[in-house]
Amino acid sequence: MHGLSLGMPGVGPLSPGTHFCALYSGPDERDRLLFPFLDEGLRHGDMAWCLVDDIEPSLVRDRAVGRDHPGPRPAGRLDVARATDVCLRSGEVDVDHTIQVLSDRVDAAEAAGFELFRAVGEMSWVLPRPRGGDDLLLHESALNRFVDHAPAVVMCLYDLRKFGADRLVDVLRTHAKVLLDGAMVDNPFHVDPAGAQAAACDDATAPQRLVTADEDVSPGWGSLTLAERRVASHVSRGTTNRTIAADLQVSRHTVDAHLKHIYLKLRIHSRVELTVLVLQHRLALDPPREVRPPRT
Repeated sequence: MHGLSLGMPGVGPLSPGTHFCALYSGPDERDRLLFPFLDEGLRHGDMAWCLVDDIEPSLVRDRAVGRDHPGPRPAGRLDVARATDVCLRSGEVDVDHTIQVLSDRVDAAEAAGFELFRAVGEMSWVLPRPRGGDDLLLHESALNRFVDHAPAVVMCLYDLRKFGADRLVDVLRTHAKVLLDGAMVDNPFHVDPAGAQAAACDDATAPQRLVTADEDVSPGWGSLTLAERRVASHVSRGTTNRTIAADLQVSRHTVDAHLKHIYLKLRIHSRVELTVLVLQHRLALDPPREVRPPRT
């Protein structure tokens, strides 16, 4: 089975065995990802599993199943649950348990005659955890290993308004494909599962290491103007061009022009690549403070 549609215009087909993350800002953008994904699964006749926390599971089910579908009634099956109920046991992260639950559901779907298992889940459950970064790396790395050999497509939902810079670095490290602004991007910063898990097993007290300002991770970074850096910083937080223009009190055309110049200077082609570079250069984002001579 090849060429599976995600139900989203402009987003190309995927193959079974794909685990990707979708980055968005706020519930409206989430719903524009979540419900087309579920609709397509029902229409295609797949088993779909949805894990949410920021919206009531019953609302998701009622809205997905009750939506108008062209042709005959959807042939697929949809189960919706709270992400915290599945991914946390007694309030603690248990990756082995989560993967076992997922494996059991995939096996049940195959036994029931479903050719494909589609899963989608909000990832906000990891945020309150003291070791949230480590938990995220272990969870997503284990998911990569499982999905790679399963008749499944899995979409993890990350709200850019909730995930800070350090956590977003972990998100990008553990997903080979990233869905952002309606486009699926091959992520050049993805780390293989073994490497990601090794990173998660490092001393939890050691600070997350990003590239320092002295390291030349992008030859064009130093050529960015202050205005371009401000635009880049907003992009890294998932802000739309329209909102950036309002925040910086400039025109939308000006923001578009800045972004075009940024791409040319950094030799990149996507907001994902720009986001990673911003995170790597985060120490250089703020304008230098004025140094005043001491009073005499």
